[in-house]
Amino acid sequence: MLGAVLILAILLLAALAITRLGLMPVSADGPHSNLEARIMPAVLHASIVRHGSGETNPVSLNEDNLKAAVDTYKAMCARCHSTPEGKASIYGQSFYPPAPQLPKGMAQYTDSQLFWVIKHGIRNTGMPAWGSILSDEEVWQIASLLKNSQDLPPSVEAQWNER
Repeated sequence: MLGAVLILAILLLAALAITRLGLMPVSADGPHSNLEARIMPAVLHASIVRHGSGETNPVSLNEDNLKAAVDTYKAMCARCHSTPEGKASIYGQSFYPPAPQLPKGMAQYTDSQLFWVIKHGIRNTGMPAWGSILSDEEVWQIASLLKNSQDLPPSVEAQWNER
């Protein structure tokens, strides 16, 4: 029993020393640990699922809302998450973790989970909380666009592809 307590105390002191002495790398362009690479995606996904579930998208899935979302996306999101034609964002790729390049990576989340991410942001990733800038309706519109970006009506697709 004493041995287990001693080992626990040593581990806690080592963790405290590593964190307080600045030994943990925090640069976005440096290599990340295998532990971080394995744990953080799971933590991020679990948190989004937990906090973003439950609400139903109140915005109708129609051309007007999708067109409004295209305008908002181009103004607020494309710089980090790629352009409509799918060209990867160099800016977004400079983050750690890199910003998801849309429309890839959205199928795993529901409208309400996307709403939560857009409204509240993701700490320490560069993803801002848009809730103080965009209305809930605008956030829901973007969530609808992301969930349906592979199956847009022709008029929305044309607007999406305009420069």
